[in-house]
Amino acid sequence: MLNGPSNEANRAEPNQEPLAPNADCSICSVIQGLLSGEVRLTDLDPPDAQQIIDRQDQSLNYAPKIESNAPAVRFLGNEPHHVLEDIYLARQYHGQDGIGGYLYGYNVPDIAKTERKKAGGDLRGAYNYINGDGKEIRVQYWDDGTGFHQVDNVPDVAPKQVDDSPEIKAAKAQFFARWHEEAERNLHPLPSPYDGYPQNQPNPLPPSQQYDNHAAAFPKTNIQPNQIDYTGQYSENKNVYLQHPGGRQQNEEEETTGPPKGFFYSFDYPVGIIVQKEGVVKREGNLQDIYSANKANFESRLASGSQGSLLSQSSYHVQK
Repeated sequence: MLNGPSNEANRAEPNQEPLAPNADCSICSVIQGLLSGEVRLTDLDPPDAQQIIDRQDQSLNYAPKIESNAPAVRFLGNEPHHVLEDIYLARQYHGQDGIGGYLYGYNVPDIAKTERKKAGGDLRGAYNYINGDGKEIRVQYWDDGTGFHQVDNVPDVAPKQVDDSPEIKAAKAQFFARWHEEAERNLHPLPSPYDGYPQNQPNPLPPSQQYDNHAAAFPKTNIQPNQIDYTGQYSENKNVYLQHPGGRQQNEEEETTGPPKGFFYSFDYPVGIIVQKEGVVKREGNLQDIYSANKANFESRLASGSQGSLLSQSSYHVQK
């Protein structure tokens, strides 16, 4: 379940220094709020963003189960079905310090990942997941300037020879039969049509006589040379393509720059895993009306200030 700010936030994580006594109070309150359901911060100064990123929990824990066998309606194929789900509380976070460093990660029921890059370039990350055989795979990777490195427990799978099916064998036999047929044909090429062409031809005319014959066939015409000046100075209005004296056109807005800024966000959200199917739902009423009613109910609860409980509640009410 989602919890509000706790005193646990004041304790340093392993291998982390506690906040300095004179740390900014607003940053202290932000760090305390990191245990809340949702945090969204923008326009952070790099030191503040780095402090928040440093305090972030990067444990590779899978999303915890918060409810079992919760009734729900899910589309399986093209039809809605009544199902039972196990509900897990997933989590996602992402932060940047504005000067090249970042952190991101997520925790879902069967995958957990985190990656951190410092402004100096050092990168480290890790992820765990459950493979199809039910075994947990653990991977750690890093780049410290000497290249990419990785250690893992991924099992080595040797390739297995697969025997061709009868259809594949027949197709291969047809292909190679045609291939050998064409190869045999290329060993006996057809005679060239130019084999009977006389070899002793008179020598061509010398170059000078070739030019004279061409000049006689094509008399000279009075062609004026191109009078266009390509130096770019022929236009009387020489400032046509010049920029505005201020370096920009008057209708262009000046680009604004400022000091680097960072951000950080994290939030929890429920994820349902189907554990049992209970049959197709009978569609009663108009789906648009049902959607509108659910939307109005959600917005009314949100307006009443219960957005925290919206995320933490995991009970499903289904009309049967």
